[in-house]
Amino acid sequence: MKLLITGGTTFVSKYAAEYFTARGYEVYVLNRNSKPQVEGVRLIVGDRHHLGDELKSIHFDIVADITVYDAKDIIDLYDALGSFDQYIMISSSAVYPENGMQPLRGICI
Repeated sequence: MKLLITGGTTFVSKYAAEYFTARGYEVYVLNRNSKPQVEGVRLIVGDRHHLGDELKSIHFDIVADITVYDAKDIIDLYDALGSFDQYIMISSSAVYPENGMQPLRGICI
């Protein structure tokens, strides 16, 4: 099974890359190659906003978009993809500026 993970070098995306690689998935990571890569992944060096046709020829079973900040990020990656079965967008409030409006403020569980 082929999996594309955006990021793959820190926080959730790194752990996702490690988890799926250890379980035998063919894991591709898309990042700028500015940090050490998880062992066993296939690196696609690039910026989601300037990918051209690089991803068009690869079919991914799952695209895990873990480094998304806004709608333009989603649209640019989506437009650069070829075929895929599932697209999963994962984000957290950590992507928002600390002095900006947080989407889930004051919720305690």
